[in-house]
Amino acid sequence: MLELLYFTGSNCAVCHALKPKLLGAVVEAYPLVKITIIDIEQDPYTAGQSMVFTLPVVIIKSEENEVARFARSFSIQQVLNILQRIHR
Repeated sequence: MLELLYFTGSNCAVCHALKPKLLGAVVEAYPLVKITIIDIEQDPYTAGQSMVFTLPVVIIKSEENEVARFARSFSIQQVLNILQRIHR
């Protein structure tokens, strides 16, 4: 199973601008990908366990293993390209 973890925070303007566009594109192209949104202020433990130190961060997991990580500056297309490669 593929899972996309989206780490965000209340003070992250980029996170809030990117989130609807990225998640909409993922749902449209890969509706079976599980999406989990993690607010680092509400769940600092998960952020720490995932070694998230900046925002936004997207982690893609396959069978519970991290296969890709995007942090701070990345495009929606980069995320979709990775999903396309591992979705097969």
